[in-house]
Formats: sequence, structure tokens, C-alpha cells
Amino acid sequence: MPADIDIHIGLPKPIAEAWLQSLRSELRQGFDLHWYDDRYRHVPEPLRSARILDDHPALAGHKRTIGALQAALTANR
Repeated sequence: MPADIDIHIGLPKPIAEAWLQSLRSELRQGFDLHWYDDRYRHVPEPLRSARILDDHPALAGHKRTIGALQAALTANR
């Protein structure tokens, strides 16, 4: 398994919030694109999100970045 990569950036709050909204939108679009794909037709719905994230690393990266941004924004309120 490859080593983790840590990225540290400083963003003004409005930019972080806008980026968060954009990432959420892209993640939703990615799930919408793959959810009913034949590849996942027989995967039970409760397990489908995880399978999609396993198969599409860019979407998994979006999810991780969303979590980091949410945590940072919550901590800086």
C-alpha cells in the first residue's frame, strides 16, 4: 500500500466554504453517475457507496477532503 500524503494549506474561510460546496457537488455527481451502473446493480444499497469509493479513488479523495474541510471550518468558528 502506498504511503499517505499529507497536505497542509491555509485558506480564507470564504474560499474554504466555496471549495467545500464544490466538492460536495462533485461527489454527488460522481455517485449519481455510478449508482445505477451495471457494475453495482447487484451490490446491496447499504454497501454500494463504499464499493463505489473503493473503485473510484478520486471520489474517495473528495470524501476525505470534505471531511477535513468540515473539521477545519468547525474548529475555526
